[in-house]
Amino acid sequence: MRSICLTNNKGGVGKTTTAVSLAHGLVMLLRHNDLPCRVLLIDTDSQAHATLLTTGRRDWSRAESLGEVLVARPERSGAVLQQLIVPSTWDKDLHVVPGSPALDGVNTRLAEDHGFAVRLRHALRSVADRYDWVVIDTMPSFSRLTTLAMVAATDIVIPVELRFLETIGLQAIVEKIKEVQQTWEISVRLTGILPVKYDQRITLERENLALYSDHAFYGPRLFATPIPTNVAISYAHDACESIFMYDDQSSAARAYLTFVRELVERVMKPAGA
Repeated sequence: MRSICLTNNKGGVGKTTTAVSLAHGLVMLLRHNDLPCRVLLIDTDSQAHATLLTTGRRDWSRAESLGEVLVARPERSGAVLQQLIVPSTWDKDLHVVPGSPALDGVNTRLAEDHGFAVRLRHALRSVADRYDWVVIDTMPSFSRLTTLAMVAATDIVIPVELRFLETIGLQAIVEKIKEVQQTWEISVRLTGILPVKYDQRITLERENLALYSDHAFYGPRLFATPIPTNVAISYAHDACESIFMYDDQSSAARAYLTFVRELVERVMKPAGA
């Protein structure tokens, strides 16, 4: 089971859009290739936007959502997780562990637990035989919830806008990933950096994309196809539909599917290949 964490400590960069598009795109791509395609989406953000988009509601209580898993006794967390998984409205093979506003309180409570970071990682062991991929959406901050999402992941993807302040902040995210790797002694890897909300008409964005591509560290990790600015995404959100359901011929849908293909290829590539 591979688990992909989407993270960026800045809000409004399309992280949740990317998380839900990745989750549904994985189901579609894997099914098309006759591969196991059961995907679990985990929402660790108290805003619960990924939950709203994929289930049609966000008024989940702590007892119905991820918060209950994170405060459960370690020996029971896996059983609690299994009980709280709900079907998405998008696809029979896409399931969701809902987020909720109660996660803000859980985040504070986790400060009392020195081993908080492994709680989600341990709970996921209970569903390793039920799901082929896990996609984890995170809140826009370096919170304890973001840390435990990284620790639970095998791979990390950073969605980033190609603007000046966002590119400066990218280094802070990379440093946070390194800190998590060293502190918790895990092998999670930065699998890729995904340019989002890209507008090729803007000279500065084209220049920044070129700078990323030529960079010694970022270049090899940059996904080949930026996700373009596309109004279809907003309309899909309003309808609580996936971009693939709303308009599979839109520029955003085509770009996201290309991204999913490239991600799968990177994740499945043998070590050292």
